[in-house]
Amino acid sequence: MALQLPVQYEQLIELVDQLSEEQQNDLIQRLLTQRARQHPLTIEEKLKLLDSLKIHAAVREEPSIRREDWYDDDGR
Repeated sequence: MALQLPVQYEQLIELVDQLSEEQQNDLIQRLLTQRARQHPLTIEEKLKLLDSLKIHAAVREEPSIRREDWYDDDGR
């Protein structure tokens, strides 16, 4: 049996704000997945779910436009 504690909405918002971006995205994904089980997702909910799955990582260097750099051959 799950423990249920009374939590005010404002307290919940403050707690969620303390989570890392990755944890917030995981929470969004869980909420949308749970809601999807109850009724079909709206387009906006589907987009939020997809956004929560994105990886936010900086690109270290610009990819080369040269085929040789990607495949290590002369293009034949």
